[in-house]
Amino acid sequence: MNETVIMIPPLYISSLSTFGWGRKYLGGITFTLCLLNISSTLAADKQTIGWVEQVTINKNALKLKAKIDTGATTSSLHAKIIKNFKRDNQKWVQFRVINNAGEDIILDKKIIHTVKIKRKLALPLKRPVIKLGICLGKIYRELEVNLANRENFKYQMLIGRNYLEDYFLVDSSRMFTVSPACK
Repeated sequence: MNETVIMIPPLYISSLSTFGWGRKYLGGITFTLCLLNISSTLAADKQTIGWVEQVTINKNALKLKAKIDTGATTSSLHAKIIKNFKRDNQKWVQFRVINNAGEDIILDKKIIHTVKIKRKLALPLKRPVIKLGICLGKIYRELEVNLANRENFKYQMLIGRNYLEDYFLVDSSRMFTVSPACK
């Protein structure tokens, strides 16, 4: 009887204390299968979307095209600020959002805080940050969004990691893979 034996050298792990394993030798196959199992389990719970998607804002009040940007920490919305005002001793902002079809909505939102956006070779910009409801696919989340002048950009909204994490994987070869379907 002829047997073929394949020897796989053990893998020396020095920085897996996160997993509680410390410094141990692990068989290459066992370790690889363990990581594949963990990553496929994590990915199975997430929806795959493209790099550009349709979203709705403010409880499905207006549909927009959004660029999905895994390099951006926060989300950003193109808005024409009409006025800043105070309500109940708090700062608020009134702004207009217009989509590519010419449909628009005027919203009043409380300013949570302002952010400074650093720019190359230019002074930093201050942008108001509001809480806004966004629907992408079947996921509706209310989160902080900064209001920006994006008129020179192709997409009215930029969806950053603060919306994506824990829910989505991005396939950069695809566009418009889901339609907003939040209830």
